[in-house]
Order: sequence, then C-alpha cells, then structure tokens
Amino acid sequence: MLLRILDWLSDSEEWPAWVQFFLLPKPLGRENFFFVRVVLLLAMAFFSVQAFFGGYQSWIVLFLHNLNLPVHETGHIVFRIFGSEVMTSLGGSLFQIIMPLVFCLALWIKPRDLFGASIALWWAFENFIDVAPYIEDALPMKLTLISGGTGAEAPYGFHDWNFILSETGYLLKCDTIASVVYAIGYIGMALCVLWGTWSLMYYFIYQKEDDGLLD
Repeated sequence: MLLRILDWLSDSEEWPAWVQFFLLPKPLGRENFFFVRVVLLLAMAFFSVQAFFGGYQSWIVLFLHNLNLPVHETGHIVFRIFGSEVMTSLGGSLFQIIMPLVFCLALWIKPRDLFGASIALWWAFENFIDVAPYIEDALPMKLTLISGGTGAEAPYGFHDWNFILSETGYLLKCDTIASVVYAIGYIGMALCVLWGTWSLMYYFIYQKEDDGLLD
C-alpha cells in the first residue's frame, strides 16, 4: 500500500494543474518544524471536535470570539465606504471571514505552504460558528451585545443581523440561515483538517523518499 502511495505521489507533477494547485505543496526542509506542524494539526482537529459538540458555547469558540471581535468591529468601519447602512452592518461579519482568507491566500498562492493555508482557512470557517448565533438571535435578540445590553434593549439598527434581515425581508428566516451558516462552518473546518493532514502526509512521504529511507 505504501509503495502504491509513493508511486502515485512520484507522478504528482503530472497531475492536472488544478489538482496541483489544491494538493501539491512546496517541499519543506527539515528546519521547517515538522513536529510543530503535527502538534498544530492535532490541535486543529481537537478544536474542531470541541466546536462541533459545544457549538458557540464551547471554550475554544468563546476564546476565539474575543480575538474575532476586534476584527468584526473593524469590518464595520471598512465597509462604510460602500455608503449603505446594510453593508456597514454586514461588514462586521464579512470582515471576520475575509481577514483569515487573506492570510490563507498569502500562504497558499506564492509560498505554497498548504498547511499554513489550511490553518488560516480553518480560522475563516470557525468564524462562521462565531457569526451563526448572532444570526440566530436576530428575532429574539437575547444575546448580550458589546454595549452590555441585549439587542432588544438597544435602538433599531444596533443589532447587526436584526437590522440586516429586517431590511432585506428575511427576519423570519433567521433560524434557517443560521443553520446553513453553522453547517458551512463545521463542514469547512473538517475539510481544513483533512487538507492539513494531506499536506503533512505528502511532505513526510516525499521527504522520506528523498532521503532513501523507503527503498
């Protein structure tokens, strides 16, 4: 089985260009902390399981929420350039996802560090889990906002997703929309773990073959 995998990997340069783009990382040297990457992969998998079973109340999502919140608030400022109140409100949640995507592309396109890109993309999908309860709360407005009060106590427009969905006519669909966002987040996080696993597996086998340890 291992020899078959090696034969397949040895022909990787013959893969279609789009397959290489997704699956062919740049070979890394031993100095690139392979063991540390393995630890990060295990942590990413563990955090994914924690988020899956605990939802937005899991400790990892709550911890990352504190990191995502400044990015969210920055998004409101950035998206004001569009001159639309709806886009300004939406900008907070969008920026949470756009920011890690920028890191993902920066690692993916030029240096071909697929493992680093998988972590950044995992962060983007984790933000879906961070945003979903805010969408779900658009109708009941029971969550405590940054002001310290709930959305129901705040003026109209302060609760981002109540305002967005009210203005677009989808307020009564908030539960359905939130469920879809949750699903995207969980599926995406799982795929990122698989992507990171593949990149390390490829690197490990490629390096072993290069060193002649599997002859």
